[in-house]
Amino acid sequence: MSGELARAFRHVRIDPGFLWPALVVAIGYYVAARLGFAFTLQPHPISTLWPPNALLMAALLLTPPRSWWVLLAAALPAHLLAELQSGVPLAMVLGWFASNCSEALIGAALVRWCIAAPVRLDSLRSAGLLLLLGGLAAPLASSFLDAALVKLIGFGEGEYWTLVRMRFSSNVLAEITIVPLVLAWAGWRPATVRAMSLARRVEVAALFLGLLTVSLVAFDLPLFGANLAPALWYAPLPFLLWAVVRLGVIGTTSSLAVLVVATIWGAVHGLGPFPGGTPQDTARDLQLFLIAASVPLLLLAVALEERSRAEREAHEQRLQLTHLSRVAMLGEMSGGLAHELNQPLTAILSNAQAAEHLIANKTIDNQELREILRDIISSNQRAGEIIRRLRALFKRGETHLERLDANELVRETLSLAQGDLATRSIAPVLKLAPGALAIHGDRIQLEQVMLNLILNAAEAMAAHTAAERTLTVRSAGNDSWVYVSFADRGPGFAPELIEKLFEPFYTTKPQGLGLGLSISRSIMRAHGGRLWGASHAAHGASFHIALPAVRAG
Repeated sequence: MSGELARAFRHVRIDPGFLWPALVVAIGYYVAARLGFAFTLQPHPISTLWPPNALLMAALLLTPPRSWWVLLAAALPAHLLAELQSGVPLAMVLGWFASNCSEALIGAALVRWCIAAPVRLDSLRSAGLLLLLGGLAAPLASSFLDAALVKLIGFGEGEYWTLVRMRFSSNVLAEITIVPLVLAWAGWRPATVRAMSLARRVEVAALFLGLLTVSLVAFDLPLFGANLAPALWYAPLPFLLWAVVRLGVIGTTSSLAVLVVATIWGAVHGLGPFPGGTPQDTARDLQLFLIAASVPLLLLAVALEERSRAEREAHEQRLQLTHLSRVAMLGEMSGGLAHELNQPLTAILSNAQAAEHLIANKTIDNQELREILRDIISSNQRAGEIIRRLRALFKRGETHLERLDANELVRETLSLAQGDLATRSIAPVLKLAPGALAIHGDRIQLEQVMLNLILNAAEAMAAHTAAERTLTVRSAGNDSWVYVSFADRGPGFAPELIEKLFEPFYTTKPQGLGLGLSISRSIMRAHGGRLWGASHAAHGASFHIALPAVRAG
């Protein structure tokens, strides 16, 4: 028989990677148990907050199920050491360990069954399931076992249902405060602190210092009696809401931990607004208060963080869509861009061949050679400028706001579209306001809007004769606004389509995506401006841009 046991144990393998978590669980369990004893209202036999179960459940949620037995085994010596020091009979110590482990296992199994690993407080669904299954269902199930073991072993006093109720409320408070705290801090990285600005660090320090001060005054100092309880209970609320709005889930769970410790510590020592009744009544009122405060604040923090993440993802998707739209637009211009780039390259080749011919015939003239070199340099600069602008348009990046001249921006955009307009036999007519029209915006995004309007105008005139293809670009401005308009001589559009043209995925082109005008309008709105269109009977259509003007100086 002993040989079979030895062979069985030889097949047991412990992953070395689980040893450190097991050590942390053992130490944490012991410290949590001692803290639970300190939170006991004497002579009330049950702790107001019993942290070991919650700590064990959090550890199980953070590790794969195959390692759970290692963590439970690591918690056993810590449990024995903590409980036996308190003079509890061995049978009751082992019974409580069984009920503690059952609560952690039930909660972790239910949560992992409904939430895919890793378990994070990153959505209302995850937070709700964690509170419902781990914070309510698991303590309820284990409380029946706990109370039954107490009655069976005969240690302690009280009716069975009274024991169930007391242990249930104690364990619920621990699960809804400690498990979210551990899960939130499990995803924390030291780089987060290093990346924080000085103002952010000062804000965090001020928040927790203020919360601690208010909690001590309200719950831990003999300054007020129980008759002022309703007013004192709300004293930490501004700081808790501050943490919810500004610090997210990790700040909210940490601030709730400060509130829980301060409140229970004061009640245990007969301070604050809760003492005045029996220990059972004090524990019940205290637990209900902390549970009622913790659940909505935690859910609010998760909801705000989820919304913030959704907004960031939507912003990222808009940036990607804007970039893809710009790339697609440049793809449509590829023929004209190739023609535009081919001109300086051809000029460079022709000048180089001319210089080579002069050198071969030994008829070189220094002045003529200098002119040839100047032409080569000029053509090279022109080709380089075209490539630079193309790279800028192709490159995806964050919005970079700077002071711009609307007239200069129009000229740059038309020079980029010059090749495409030339292949379509379109003659742009510039009617720009004299002087500079200062605006504040992102050069690449505004060029994308103008390029889109230019290409739309060019395609609208495709069926007209070359003599009728005229694109008129006007600019004007006053102290408040800068206006730029693009008017074509195409067929225009029906009046009822004025707003529909700007809807996503609506297009009048056979091969169009229906995103150009929609993205252009969103860009203009992001710049605080407007984009609208107008149709003129027998005179084509015009699209207008309005941007806030930047005053001189």
